[in-house]
Amino acid sequence: MSTDTEYRIQPYHMNGLNWRLRPGREEPRAITVVTGFMPAWWQAEYGIAFGEPFHTDPRVHRGTLVRMSAALKQRFGDLGSFVFGDDYEDSYACERMYGDGFIPSLFGSRIHFDDASGHPYAECMHLDDGAVRRLEAPDFDTHPVFRTICDPRKEGFRRVTGELGYEGVINIAHKLRGEQMFFDMVEQRELFGHLADVIATTLDGVVHRVRAWQAPETPASLVVCDCLINMISCDMYRELLLECDARLSRSFPLFGIHTCNWTVDPYLDALAEMAGRIQYLDMGAASDLDRVHRLFPRLRPSVFYHPERLRQLPRAQVRKEIDELCRKIGRGYILLSDLEAGTPDAVIRDVYETAAKY
Repeated sequence: MSTDTEYRIQPYHMNGLNWRLRPGREEPRAITVVTGFMPAWWQAEYGIAFGEPFHTDPRVHRGTLVRMSAALKQRFGDLGSFVFGDDYEDSYACERMYGDGFIPSLFGSRIHFDDASGHPYAECMHLDDGAVRRLEAPDFDTHPVFRTICDPRKEGFRRVTGELGYEGVINIAHKLRGEQMFFDMVEQRELFGHLADVIATTLDGVVHRVRAWQAPETPASLVVCDCLINMISCDMYRELLLECDARLSRSFPLFGIHTCNWTVDPYLDALAEMAGRIQYLDMGAASDLDRVHRLFPRLRPSVFYHPERLRQLPRAQVRKEIDELCRKIGRGYILLSDLEAGTPDAVIRDVYETAAKY
């Protein structure tokens, strides 16, 4: 099957805890806007909270997602291009259960659910040198967190919806090693290389296992989250992490990289070595999109528009900036991620109406 014409990774539904991505067949419009709200927005607007029951109890999880989807449809249903996500009511929903703590928990990290942000927090393990040297890929199939999520009964439903939080090698390494990870990159590269290799091996196995359980008929997909990439130089990324990402890109028919809301320019040359295998790449709005188009001619870029600009700028200025961003993107996505309480609906609608002209 051709992953270029039949399937592609695309931003789909942002459920209030984070953006998510999935393989999709539909041909998107020239500019697609994808919106997500922070837990504080849901708390302020609808009294919805995201504590431990939401992340660990399948019935609470699904019921909350159904309520959220219905609220968005009532509020933004008149916007023809607003994406509301799956029909969670008719499925076993695992949308970001355990949040970003899923993979770290398989290595033994404790997950906290009382973080002020509303997101689950994986406790840093601060593994010492010896523990890192002895580290091996965990037996995830027997891990209670994995078994809780990948219940073969699927609560009696035939369909599984939602995307788990997988993170990327650098993010997980930081949870296992802590700030010492950055010193390792300079002073103990062989040690860091072992840590990165174990994490990449674990990601490869876990995600393929989940995909086989979740949607065996769909090409296996993975988007790695390299949020901490801006903490290292392009040379360090190329020397220490590129092969891990490249290895995963070769393992998954659909592959992408989340770089967070940073300017991606310093890393483009290294990332371009995987250009033919990257179906998704996101970046901050200050990134050189002309260069992105040159290096990734078949890519539909996904560009974050900073949430604080929606709250602080005059509406006319927002419309102007979105219009300019649409022209630079050409064909791709604008990500309105992490919208906080107090973000005016009118400004969100301005973004959709401006993008709809393209």
